[in-house]
Amino acid sequence: MSKKIDGVLLFLLGMPISMMAWLSISNPSDYYMSEAINTPFPLGIAFVVLVGVMGLTLSTVGLTIIYRYRNA
Repeated sequence: MSKKIDGVLLFLLGMPISMMAWLSISNPSDYYMSEAINTPFPLGIAFVVLVGVMGLTLSTVGLTIIYRYRNA
């Protein structure tokens, strides 16, 4: 039973992280999208994408755990 709860918690933890990255990348006046941090190389965009990928990975792992222990 605790495995399924772990999956739900991982899924719920991943959702706000991916939503935060989605909202940060959609705001053109945000610091991570500004010209100051993205001048030589788009480090701000890369950082936001990395955070979004971590959130999606957490959500996917959570859904996988829920699916694996769905009848337990």
